[in-house]
Amino acid sequence: MTDPFFGADPSDHAAAPDVCGLDDAPLAEPSSLGLHVPVGEDVLDLGAPEADLDGDGFMEAVTRGDVRGLTVYTDVDGDGTVDHVSTVRFDGSYDSWRLANPAEGVPFGGFTNEPGPGSPDSVPTPARWERIDHGHI
Repeated sequence: MTDPFFGADPSDHAAAPDVCGLDDAPLAEPSSLGLHVPVGEDVLDLGAPEADLDGDGFMEAVTRGDVRGLTVYTDVDGDGTVDHVSTVRFDGSYDSWRLANPAEGVPFGGFTNEPGPGSPDSVPTPARWERIDHGHI
């Protein structure tokens, strides 16, 4: 089942009920070295990775929070795009998602805020997130 983690309107990257900490995330610029997270038709910049989760010496995760809980955004394959998201809310609920449509070998997983190939009006490929786990602690 495909389950977007940003509520009913995937093009609205404001706070949503499912993930935490994106309220102040800016749109990603092509020159940004921060982790990028595709949200519908937009790509947000989460800033520099701050955690090495697998001990390989490379930082690949950013943790962001808000009044609802904490979310860890992780770039598992090292391409600069977040491809795994885990949220734990203060009410004890949790969810995990994986990016279901990344482009292999393309910077930032192929997601950009720039128009797609062809017409300058063409919309970039929207992200498709797949919920892989959820529950209540």
